[in-house]
Amino acid sequence: MAGSARRVCGVSSGTGAAKQETEGTQEDGPALERTHQPYLPLGVLDYHEQKLAGSSASLVYAFSTGSEAAHSWAVPDGCVDLSFGIGSSDIVAVIGGTVSSARTWAFAEGRSWVGCRFRSGEAPLPKGLSPEDLVDADIVLDKDASEGRLADLLFEAPDQKARMQVLASAIVTWEQDESIPAAKPGTSKVRELERFARHEILRTGGSAPISSVAAAAGVSPHYLRKAFAEVHGFSPKLYARFVRFQRAMELISGEKDIQNAPEIALACGYADQSHLVHEFNEFAGMTPGQFRLTVSPAA
Repeated sequence: MAGSARRVCGVSSGTGAAKQETEGTQEDGPALERTHQPYLPLGVLDYHEQKLAGSSASLVYAFSTGSEAAHSWAVPDGCVDLSFGIGSSDIVAVIGGTVSSARTWAFAEGRSWVGCRFRSGEAPLPKGLSPEDLVDADIVLDKDASEGRLADLLFEAPDQKARMQVLASAIVTWEQDESIPAAKPGTSKVRELERFARHEILRTGGSAPISSVAAAAGVSPHYLRKAFAEVHGFSPKLYARFVRFQRAMELISGEKDIQNAPEIALACGYADQSHLVHEFNEFAGMTPGQFRLTVSPAA
């Protein structure tokens, strides 16, 4: 996320605290949403994250950039990120949606960054911004984009740990305070349909045909695509590909029994190994083998 230096005011913050726990439980099963950006910790300094439960955001994170801008790769996860870059005399705020393929994720130099990753479809957007505006884009927010003291509180916080807590508390307030000048996209009917479809896609690991998801929801595939795009800015089929890819990343980078590409392809619902490799080249910017060497704990 790149942005020129600009002092901003964020949305209102509160005193509540988001519950912290490892994302997902055994009961989540295949419906567990994975929102992993594996290259980010490798491309910045002093990366830390705190996972959240019972919140519209999956996690808050913090890191620093040195004397030069940090350039990490971003991979598709279907999520919206809101990040704040704290400098010596100012703060920048950047909001960005998911990338549709592997792309450079840039952060301005000489700043302490703190941000949050909203779950797919759950980000409150400032007035005038649509989900479609954010796909493959990072937008610098100015002080007129939202109101409140969040940016000031982040700027005044003594360290990164305190900033993460300020942001986690603000997320709770956004979900409780109807006066916040930001809203989740879509009508209540559209959002209800989108959440059902999203859960079905997650439950099946991204392998269910969208026609089947639409049938389960009692709507036509065309209507489902329209509703899903209204909330996300992209199609449910593309989201299903993101879900499948995130699962494959987890298996490849983790210490799992599944180690070879054919097994991983089968476990994640790909047609075959070549299908998996093609998806990785597009979404990770490298082959599964190259990815494992890059991010594996043993690398």
